[in-house]
Amino acid sequence: MLTSSNSIASITVFFDNDCLICRREVRFCKRLDKDQRINWVDLRSQRPLAADMGIDFAAAMELLHVLDADGKLHVGLAGHRVMWAYLPGYRHLAALLDRHPRLVRFGDHWYRLFTRLRPGAFKSRGCEADVCEGGNHE
Repeated sequence: MLTSSNSIASITVFFDNDCLICRREVRFCKRLDKDQRINWVDLRSQRPLAADMGIDFAAAMELLHVLDADGKLHVGLAGHRVMWAYLPGYRHLAALLDRHPRLVRFGDHWYRLFTRLRPGAFKSRGCEADVCEGGNHE
């Protein structure tokens, strides 16, 4: 499934490296992922790879996209749940959400609302220079 140099990666997380919040979250998660079971794909610098894996750039820029070990795509909070299941300290949160569908629906609603605010509220320097559409990163 993966075309990464990391042969033991079990899932693939697509993220926006120009988003300050995304970049910080990925940096934090990478520190937790000591077994390196997560393949991190920056949507901007690896846009062709993401496309080859069936990931729509515009959709992935709005919500987190994660391919699980079976190649199934998980979007939004569902993607976070898959990612958290691979991270020590977050596995219990993923399991808790798996047992409570109402909590998942509530959380997904708030996650989607937050992501709508993210582009305008938390732009990096590159975004302020109007390069957020990927034009200067391909």
